[in-house]
Amino acid sequence: MTAAPRAAPAAGTAPVSRRGRVLDLLLLGALSSFAPLSIDMYLPALPAMARDLQASPTAAQLSLTACLIGLAAGQLLAGPLSDARGRRRPLLAGVAVYAVASALCIAAPSIWVLLVLRLAQGFAGAAGIVIARAVVRDRYEGDAMARFYALLLMVNGAAPILAPVLGAQLLHVTTWRGVFAVLAGIGVVLLAASAAGLPESLPPQRRQTGGLRTTLRDGRQLLGDREFCGYALASGLAFGAMFAYISGSPFVLQTKFGISPQLFSLIFAINGCQ
Repeated sequence: MTAAPRAAPAAGTAPVSRRGRVLDLLLLGALSSFAPLSIDMYLPALPAMARDLQASPTAAQLSLTACLIGLAAGQLLAGPLSDARGRRRPLLAGVAVYAVASALCIAAPSIWVLLVLRLAQGFAGAAGIVIARAVVRDRYEGDAMARFYALLLMVNGAAPILAPVLGAQLLHVTTWRGVFAVLAGIGVVLLAASAAGLPESLPPQRRQTGGLRTTLRDGRQLLGDREFCGYALASGLAFGAMFAYISGSPFVLQTKFGISPQLFSLIFAINGCQ
């Protein structure tokens, strides 16, 4: 019986030990889970939040939209910025702003203030998502990189199932504001863990130059690729249909059918397992 091969490093990096791979998986998996944590954890509290802020269901659902827009737009900035300036500083800045925005959500006096804060929260959290994947590309190559990406997909698949269940259990002891307090705490923990355990993975000689002009040029090339645009359109339509369910189900199931937030989270988790 032969020993398992060590993960192959990307060019110019040191080999990654087994312990290092485990730590990478825990930290990078958590960073890449900002989207399901930010979107799904407070879903069971959405109707209660609308009542507390005296907002309509439509306005409350916009808090999901604002976060999603921030997550998408933030990746367009954080990705090229980390390619040019290195991974560490943009990541730490993004996680720090995420923690601050989550903490400010606790004290949001109105739904409109919350929408602005959710936009900022998503925009900052996007740094964790895109840079975590970039770090994998920096540190691994070949089969090792493919295996690591597969493990990250498993983590990302579990997070949307577990996040609403955790959020519903929090509602036993707190309100929707407490859910954002937990998100702020997660941001602080990940900031400390990233500062202590995630060294710079992109050396200066491998960084890209060209700035915004290069980014816009690459974007035009992608938009001119009909195959890419076809896949992106199909994926976007499927994602839109899924979010129609995500944003509407808390109100339908809790308000119309009278189920508890805890039962809603279990139904949501079962659907997520399909």
